[in-house]
Amino acid sequence: MLFRQLPLARLLPAIALLSSLASGAMPGGGHVKASLVAADTSVQAGRPLTVALRLAHDAKWHTYWVQPGTGLATEIKWTLPPGWKAGEIQWPAPHLLKDRSGNIVGNGYEKELLLPVTLTPPADLPMAGQIELKAGVEWLECEEVCVPGNADVALKLPVSSTSPQADASWGEKIRATIAGLPREITEWKVTAARDAKTIVLKVTPSSGGAHTPKNLHFFSEDNLISYDVPQTASADGRGGFTITLKVAPEGPPDAPRLVGVLTSENGWLSGGNLRGLSVNVPFEKLAPGATGAGANAATASGSSPGTSGGSGLPGTLLLAFIGGLILNLM
Repeated sequence: MLFRQLPLARLLPAIALLSSLASGAMPGGGHVKASLVAADTSVQAGRPLTVALRLAHDAKWHTYWVQPGTGLATEIKWTLPPGWKAGEIQWPAPHLLKDRSGNIVGNGYEKELLLPVTLTPPADLPMAGQIELKAGVEWLECEEVCVPGNADVALKLPVSSTSPQADASWGEKIRATIAGLPREITEWKVTAARDAKTIVLKVTPSSGGAHTPKNLHFFSEDNLISYDVPQTASADGRGGFTITLKVAPEGPPDAPRLVGVLTSENGWLSGGNLRGLSVNVPFEKLAPGATGAGANAATASGSSPGTSGGSGLPGTLLLAFIGGLILNLM
């Protein structure tokens, strides 16, 4: 049968979503709780305010990163007072998501997650009273099955003419999340080369005695890399690593750059800081024979032998649409 050509884990998120849309319902899943929290206890005219969407996941449940692999990324639709502006979600470094059998099912988050957003009030904001910040949030929550979730979140804060104070419950957590967001650092140099099917990513310490990262994994931001294919990382003997990546069949064919996040289990800086290294580098031409990982290669992250690595997004969506119709007929 045609359905057997795709792993069930790749069909479930889209089936769940499309079946809900076809029935006119968008249920709250119940396994992820959403709330809006702020880094400060008040608002000052013209001064940017950092808030965060907090998602608290039940054990073993997850939601998705901006490039989910499969599934759907969390979305925030703001309803703000006149003159306010909202920035984009600032995404923490994702984790590799796996099902109970060890198959890779996407890129995302578990447990407690804070998604920071910068909100900017107008410069002529009245210096009295309270403001209310509102947003509608949608996500896809999954364990062995996937359920669309949503919530309306809101937060009231007083307006003050003085500098705001840090919120005792969330200020430190939000600032720590922002400090740990993926970024480029001078301690590590990143280069990438590719041919039609393979990308070789190299990361090299800029000086001797650098921190040694462990269990590396690259997360593509533009769907260029097959998210469910094992990646291999090999030490170069000089403190650096080479990671071999497979180009996704559905990825952009002429992408000029490698864009994404390279994660390390023990961070990129001493003390385990900075789990995600931001990558945005142009491609060089891959030299013949440069795709081998070498004798010191180690699997950076993997999936079970039965995991498919290139079934293709169009086929997934077609089958998911059919599956959603079947579920609603039932």
